[in-house]
Amino acid sequence: MKKAIILLTALAMAGSAGFAIQFTEMVDLPTAGTLNRGSYDIHLRMQPSGGLLLGFGFGLFDKLNFGFSYGGDNVIGYGNIDWNPQPGFLIKYRIFDESYYMPAIFGPWSGSRYMVKSRGFYGAASKNYKFLGTLAFHGGVSYSLEDRHNADNTLDAFVGLEKSLNNELWLVAEFDAALNDKVKDHQFGEGYGYLNLGVRWLFSNRLMLEADLRNLLRNGEHDTPAGMIGRTVKLAYFDSF
Repeated sequence: MKKAIILLTALAMAGSAGFAIQFTEMVDLPTAGTLNRGSYDIHLRMQPSGGLLLGFGFGLFDKLNFGFSYGGDNVIGYGNIDWNPQPGFLIKYRIFDESYYMPAIFGPWSGSRYMVKSRGFYGAASKNYKFLGTLAFHGGVSYSLEDRHNADNTLDAFVGLEKSLNNELWLVAEFDAALNDKVKDHQFGEGYGYLNLGVRWLFSNRLMLEADLRNLLRNGEHDTPAGMIGRTVKLAYFDSF
């Protein structure tokens, strides 16, 4: 079984002070958040077609994280399980902490072609503000290593935001322009980009439940899974040693 090793690059961009809650991802896309030293998370994602994805993240240092994920389709249901061709490994390093003038930024890599291309090498910036709770903006660029010989495999760009409604509920939205997957091949990306929305419920500082709607623009061939709106549920547990 092939393995994907993840490598980091990072930049700096402009922007307010950090906050206690740092989510490491939006719906699918990454943020610049990292786990604190000695902390870890275990997350389970339940996807369409009976798919399950189990992941583990660990903060070796405050700015250096490692991660692992693996899963497949049809894990729940009938028939044979279609396991992913390889697990994903992550090394994530944040060069700059967020300050009043600078947001936090990082970047990694991963491989293999999925319905929505994986990030590959990427850099992301996050900026938090106090506005009726917490309001966080995220953005980044990426270069996927999947199907990279195609003419449309260029740099991609993504943006997103998170908004707390109270101490327990959060709204999250993200848009992946999918600039690297826009050829109208009647299969995957058809040039609309991917719009995803989600709501998070924090039971405590250690447990989170999230429900997401993915691909609201139906960016794919009609009457195929790639062109349908997907529903996913995430369950995550956070703790420290």
